Amino acid sequence: MDRLGTLAQYLQKVPQVDNKKTVYAQAQRALEDLLDSIHAFFFDYESEKRTLWRLAQTGRVVQQVESFHRALDAITARCGLIVAAPTGIGPSLPRWQSRWRRMRAERLVFLRSYLDDHESVVVSNSRIRRLSDQLEVLTLLKHSVQKFDTLLTTDELKLLEHAYTFAVGFRTNSIHFDTQLNAMCLPEWFVAPYDRTKQRLKWQRAAVIVQNAPEAMNLNECFTLASIWSCLQHSHILKLYGACHVGQQRFFVVAEGTPLTRCSRDDGFPLWRALHEAAKALQYLHERRIGLSSLSCADLILFRSGDCDAIKLAGYNMKLLKSGMELLNVYGSKIGEYEDQDPVLEENTSDVSCDDVDMIYQDQVAQARPIPLGESSQKETAKRYWQAPELASLIAEGPTEESDIYALGMCVIEAFSGGNIWSDYECCHDGIPPKPAALEDTSQWNFVERMCSFNPKDRPRIVEVVASFQAFASDEQKIRTCFSGTKLRKKARLHDLNRTQAPATSVSIACTLSEVHAWCDEASESSAINYQLYERMDDIAAQLEGMDADKAVSHLPVLANLTLRFRDLVQRHVDEKPLLRLAATRHVIEMNAILHGELDVLMSRLALDRLEPSIHSWNSQQASYTEKLWKRLRVTLSTHAHLLNGGLDGNQELALLGTMLAFEVKNRSASYAIRDLELMKAALDKVEEAYQSIMPSDFCTYESRSMSAFPPWFIPPYEVVYYKHDGASQGASSAGHFGRWMNVDVVVKEVLPLEQPGKACPLSSQRGAHCTSSVNEPTEEPSRQFKNEMTVWSALKHPNVLKLLGACHMGQHQFFVCEYAAQGSVDIFLASQPGEERTMCAHRVLHEMALGLHYLHAHNVVHADLRCCNILVDAKGVVKLADFGFSSIKPGNRSGEACQWKAPECLTGEMPTFASNVYSFAMCAIEVVSGVLPFGCELSDAKSKICKGLLPPRPTNCFSDADWNLIKRMCSHDPKERITMSDVVKQL
Repeated sequence: MDRLGTLAQYLQKVPQVDNKKTVYAQAQRALEDLLDSIHAFFFDYESEKRTLWRLAQTGRVVQQVESFHRALDAITARCGLIVAAPTGIGPSLPRWQSRWRRMRAERLVFLRSYLDDHESVVVSNSRIRRLSDQLEVLTLLKHSVQKFDTLLTTDELKLLEHAYTFAVGFRTNSIHFDTQLNAMCLPEWFVAPYDRTKQRLKWQRAAVIVQNAPEAMNLNECFTLASIWSCLQHSHILKLYGACHVGQQRFFVVAEGTPLTRCSRDDGFPLWRALHEAAKALQYLHERRIGLSSLSCADLILFRSGDCDAIKLAGYNMKLLKSGMELLNVYGSKIGEYEDQDPVLEENTSDVSCDDVDMIYQDQVAQARPIPLGESSQKETAKRYWQAPELASLIAEGPTEESDIYALGMCVIEAFSGGNIWSDYECCHDGIPPKPAALEDTSQWNFVERMCSFNPKDRPRIVEVVASFQAFASDEQKIRTCFSGTKLRKKARLHDLNRTQAPATSVSIACTLSEVHAWCDEASESSAINYQLYERMDDIAAQLEGMDADKAVSHLPVLANLTLRFRDLVQRHVDEKPLLRLAATRHVIEMNAILHGELDVLMSRLALDRLEPSIHSWNSQQASYTEKLWKRLRVTLSTHAHLLNGGLDGNQELALLGTMLAFEVKNRSASYAIRDLELMKAALDKVEEAYQSIMPSDFCTYESRSMSAFPPWFIPPYEVVYYKHDGASQGASSAGHFGRWMNVDVVVKEVLPLEQPGKACPLSSQRGAHCTSSVNEPTEEPSRQFKNEMTVWSALKHPNVLKLLGACHMGQHQFFVCEYAAQGSVDIFLASQPGEERTMCAHRVLHEMALGLHYLHAHNVVHADLRCCNILVDAKGVVKLADFGFSSIKPGNRSGEACQWKAPECLTGEMPTFASNVYSFAMCAIEVVSGVLPFGCELSDAKSKICKGLLPPRPTNCFSDADWNLIKRMCSHDPKERITMSDVVKQL
């Protein structure tokens, strides 16, 4: 406060020179904002009266106070002041570091004496005798140490450990807590309660809302839900940024969007496309044995972004699925009891307020409770949650796939009714509302009625739902091509991830099918099941040829898409070794069933007879083929270990086989019969034993865990389809391919074997310190290094950092899957902007770049190759930092790399650091704002100037004096004199 007062007095007394008026006015406003932030922080901190809880905020206090001081430093520098005048001449402000160190030491003495006075602690912390409070304070202490370890002194860390040991000593019950703070595990998604502030509008600079957990949700339920939700990565699942499961108010931090209930009445809004995306999200959940206790259109969140809007399913009602047959058996014995009941409509009524973590947007979402249908029409503003009738029974243990289908069907009715489902309650029949006027197509309504059948056995499977909704959306798209706004406008297409192909014709379909026919025999174990699908496609193609041209032409693209997907599936399958193919048996069977279901939908739309020829009655026949395929798998898995090893090329493929088996056992167990699951576990043990026997002894010390402990980001090769002939320009370090994973457009990058592995600073670098290793030192084993780097990347979750969706670190063909940035690199994106908009867009881009880099630094990650071609822009215009400089995927020869963005010390052989990143960011800023390469195109000339400490020429009419001074501060020749990214973010 003394520093603030001194600067405020100076600004009031300083002569109002014309060329400084604007600067001083900006400084005055910045001071007022800073003062508001300081007051808000200390008001929140001092409102916590429990001393032990205040102690747990030590890291937060240190971070915030130092942040306030640095912000004040930036303001003083903007005014042309110096922090201290060594000679006593000229305007100055006192240094703050030494005084701050004394204040920290005094706080430390007080808290240490407080803990030593056991009696006073017991009295003031009597509430810690409750388990929930004990867990809260232990979690906060762990959070403070884990998040702020680089800011805290050794004495402060010891004090937190002392407090942790003290809090563990309060025996509230029989639950055992780790007595050592370092041994306690904290979930990655945890957000501390005190991170909810009312001043800021973002969470990691992304628009979010903070949703309070229902009052009925206990600590364990909140923890379980957050743990499940945080692991889900799908383009149509709402992103969970974090959650808090401790404290008086538990909450979830999620991306901000618009509920479908607010959009469904918009004229021209493509509801079927939205519902199709919701169905794909539900299918993704079912594949992971996750269901929904209830569902509403309020849980379907629309994210508007010009041409690339999308629906995302919120996960507040997620629960692990129970076996569908368990409820069917109960239902069968109680059917008479439920026949006269109506579907359950649940309503949220609890008051919910949202502060936020780094944002806050207030919304009211309520806790669900069943109510009679007649009440809902009087409460139009309440959120309604649909639940299948069988779940209303006290006997029901949880959601099933069938109950989710029912709830989704009711959402369809709700969406097409504009939310006013029960306006004519007397017209309700068969337990579901009447047909909405907006749902004109009779076949569509008939399908929705099937979804809402009272008997779960009569409801379609999710595969059929997805295929049918896709067909309905296709019809809708012919009229409504825009997915955002209320006006109909043609959608400007971005680059399509699907392979560029000629218009679908009977000839192109026939050529694709001929390729499939040739490959079917190459995978003998699955030839029967593949031939069955091939014959169906071939017959439908023949019938299309004989149809009226006008009728056939609109359906040819659908069949062409199905045949291409089938070809990709078969081709990828036959390229693998027989043993690896068998490990993918479950995936092959499920994908065949999906394609069969989509063929059924196509035949229904074409009004083709599914009884003649008999090949279209595929269910019973496929069951026979599937059983033979399972039998083949069982025989193979029961063989001796050396036979398993003999069918593969070396330890890499053996490791891949083991990891694939472990993946199936752990993540896809619900798709297997118990006996098959036991066989797979036994085979996994054999593979693991064989693998350990052929590996060198030093590997065993590294891979101490079993293959079952594969990383959470692992993706088996058979779940990704990518097109090797289609290059994706996704950064400078390696070539990528367009592909699909979980029905999502992605970019897949293969890790090629290197003769001489490239060098880069390790991705995770404590404090960004200079690396001491020489660039000529040998690197660690490439496969291990790739795994470590993927683990670090998978933990990075920020809107301005390219998201890793998964990777395969085993086998000869390692790869990783990342999100697709549709608008390419930032330089190309800005070049496409109109002249008037480019400047404004460039400053927004620059700010987002700074936020992403600041996030990396906050997580001890150094970007080893920061330049504009490694900074991407997604379809929504959001900037994504990419290609962090992984040494496992960088080319070995880097001598020809462009040097315009490199810091002087990096050109002399030193490894990248936080400080060198700041320099590179400044060079990117020059290119982004001016559109001109820093130092031009001549590499040798640029290198010479950089090493001499020279700056690029200042672009004309691009930078103000204050902005160019910021560039200079980022480009100091001495890395120690460069400002931090935290300061850069504040000044931008």
